[in-house]
Amino acid sequence: MRYININDLKLPPNWADRAEKFNTDLADAATQEERSIILEKNPIWQDLFIPLSNLSKGKCWYSEALEVMSDRDVDHFRPKNEAKNINGIDRADEDGYWWLAYDYENYRFSSQYSNQRRKHKFDKAKETGGKGVYFPLFAGSPVAKTKPTCFDEHIMLLDPCDEDDPSLLTFNSKGEAIPNANAVLDVNEGVRVEVSIKLYNLDQATLVELRERVWDSCQRLIDEIRKITNDSQGIGTFGRARVKFLKDEIRKMTKREIELSAVAISCCEENGLSILTERR
Repeated sequence: MRYININDLKLPPNWADRAEKFNTDLADAATQEERSIILEKNPIWQDLFIPLSNLSKGKCWYSEALEVMSDRDVDHFRPKNEAKNINGIDRADEDGYWWLAYDYENYRFSSQYSNQRRKHKFDKAKETGGKGVYFPLFAGSPVAKTKPTCFDEHIMLLDPCDEDDPSLLTFNSKGEAIPNANAVLDVNEGVRVEVSIKLYNLDQATLVELRERVWDSCQRLIDEIRKITNDSQGIGTFGRARVKFLKDEIRKMTKREIELSAVAISCCEENGLSILTERR
């Protein structure tokens, strides 16, 4: 996961005006059924598919994957129709955040494997993952009824549009998603990472395998740098040029637009080479 600045989104002409109209229609609707009809007939969030995709060069904002996590979709981070908790935790209501349905700041570019409920293809014993209508809150959390009160919620899911969240998630040499050191020390942050891994399907087998390959590629570059710089004969002209080339290759792997760049960053961090990486 890498940070996405949603304010960089370029809206199509007149999109904001249309969204405002439909928001008014939703507010004026007398019943949930009326609201559902408005939402079903006017899915204008789909018009933002390409602009949202452009912010991540086509990568899913949750998994940072391209093809391996299936087709893309525009996800409502806070679900529009209903919102459920997990593990039997009480929630004040499950009405959903219909009043954010036409708020582009609530949209996340997602693979369908992350935002829809799916069984694991290669491990049927694993629980069904995928976000679906789940938006879990910690016990006792208030449920927002207006956009400003969203900040009062104690949410469990990591948000790629929250600058502090992506760094809570890291990876190991096996390609597994795990909590970083800060999340390990903070119980609630650790819970958020574990819940996000499950609900975003970040432990999907083919995704884990792909991350492992990215880690191995980065590690080989690092190992070659160490071999050259530790040569007892010293580093010659060729050696210095080779090290520069290898460092440039590592920097390319950590660039924001590259698939699974956060894995390369994690590999560099594990090897004490954060200096070569972009910030998450």
